[in-house]
Amino acid sequence: MTSLKQTSRPRHRFFVAALLCAVTLSGCRSAYDDLQPTGEQTTCIRKFKPAFRVDWYTTSVDVYGHHISGLLLFKVMPDSAVRVVFTNEVGVTFFDFEFTKNDDFRVHQINSQLDKKIVINLLRKDFELLMMRRLGNKPLPVFRRQNEFFDALPGKRETDYFITDKDCASLLRIEKASKRKKMVEVKLVEETGSAPDSVSLQHFTFDMHIALKKLQR
Repeated sequence: MTSLKQTSRPRHRFFVAALLCAVTLSGCRSAYDDLQPTGEQTTCIRKFKPAFRVDWYTTSVDVYGHHISGLLLFKVMPDSAVRVVFTNEVGVTFFDFEFTKNDDFRVHQINSQLDKKIVINLLRKDFELLMMRRLGNKPLPVFRRQNEFFDALPGKRETDYFITDKDCASLLRIEKASKRKKMVEVKLVEETGSAPDSVSLQHFTFDMHIALKKLQR
């Protein structure tokens, strides 16, 4: 996990990249430029929000060729906070996070190698996206690309897209995007209103993939 830290590129490479962008504008357009507004707003996406209780997952994390595996626990506390705890097979804790009902975030425990602000913020946003924590009751604007419908939830710098079929019968995937590109993609295999059976979370701005598979009790 220490390899999450990215190396900086020489200054001349940024100049070349900017020059190529200016010459070939089509290659620098936003990946979401082709979304067409439907003029509709909906709250239908809320039915796909995972309903965790006490759920264990076998977990694998691949980062820049390094592999970590273990068990991930989602546990809803009596005060409705959600604890997310990742341990290895012998019980050593990688991290123990708490997402409170009031959208606060607490780090109860974290491995020293992961105890970096950039890593903690990254993991926080990943789990918030997976759990659809930012969804409120407000209707979301809907956009269309061919047969896919994008419910858009904007943030300060990024937008979360919840992508469904025409009738909002299936959640196809979730994407987090900047103004220019897709940053994260989450795919959930679940029954509506329950904890997902499996999760795939792929980063696109760097090489990281998280896979979860629910343990049946």
